[in-house]
Amino acid sequence: MLIDLLRASRRARFGLGLLVVLCVVAVFAPLVTSYDPSDQIDLATRQLLAPSLTHPFGTDFFSRDLLTRVLHGARISLSVAILSVLLSVILGTAVGLTAGSVGGAAGAALMRLVDTALAVPRLFLLIVVLALWRDVALFGLIAILGLTSWFHIARIVRAEVLSLRAREFVVASRALGLTTRRIAIRHLLPNLAAPIIVTATLGVGQIVLIEAGLSYLGIGVSPPTPSWGAMIAEGQTLLATAWWVAAFPGLAIVLTVVGFSLVGDGLRDALDPRTR
Repeated sequence: MLIDLLRASRRARFGLGLLVVLCVVAVFAPLVTSYDPSDQIDLATRQLLAPSLTHPFGTDFFSRDLLTRVLHGARISLSVAILSVLLSVILGTAVGLTAGSVGGAAGAALMRLVDTALAVPRLFLLIVVLALWRDVALFGLIAILGLTSWFHIARIVRAEVLSLRAREFVVASRALGLTTRRIAIRHLLPNLAAPIIVTATLGVGQIVLIEAGLSYLGIGVSPPTPSWGAMIAEGQTLLATAWWVAAFPGLAIVLTVVGFSLVGDGLRDALDPRTR
């Protein structure tokens, strides 16, 4: 059914096409280009070469092939975004489902903690944590992004649970003597799939932007690991003479975020019965 709904949405289909192409070239990057992303080919003769057949995206200040670095940067950005969103979805769904199912003082206390966390500017918190934790590993970055991304998911899930609790199938399940835990897992959780999927899809694009921004500031992915944000930072002073150094990783970020946004919007329209 979900595939049929995607086929019915041109925006989702176009966005999905962008993401499929990006994922395919990222996975098969070693087959697309023969260079290593950290290989300094020749500092004397291949520094800041313009795009050509030999180097379709040109080379950077250290004579590294930009096409190779952009493709391998896609691996890093997509891995960080998808894994951190997966972590945030698990945490947000668990907290929101618990708060909405249990209710009462316990549920209210959980949501007050979530509201307190939402009051702290997320970007400021990330900058402080990553600035104090220098040379963070890739899995550490994923954990930090995931642990600071689940608060709004918890609020969305709790709101949906409160709405579902008044539905007839939940009332009937409670009348049959089912426990709160069983009702939450077997009846509420399956009905939360649509908003969770849409929120997660849109969240991946946001994480891509955040990771690129942190790497641009020098506190994200540690060099020499290729990162789109770090490549833009390296090329910002060369825009007048070597525009390609910053342009191609910037274009990759735009296409990735647009792709996830279009898929998320298409899913939201397709899964919402009020828009069918």
